[in-house]
Amino acid sequence: MQDLEALTQLRVELLREAGDIKSNSNTANLAEVTRKYLGEKMQLGEFLAWVVEVDSQIVGLAA
Repeated sequence: MQDLEALTQLRVELLREAGDIKSNSNTANLAEVTRKYLGEKMQLGEFLAWVVEVDSQIVGLAA
């Protein structure tokens, strides 16, 4: 759960890179929905993620 915010932001950035989000779009609602979904699934043990850190910052993940 301590990485929830970073996982949320990486997901939003992935969607932006994939072209699913326009670069100037407001992503606050998407981030909120993603954060809620991931938080619920993580607490239930239904979502697991392995992260890669560089200088204590998450730079990648597999889930």
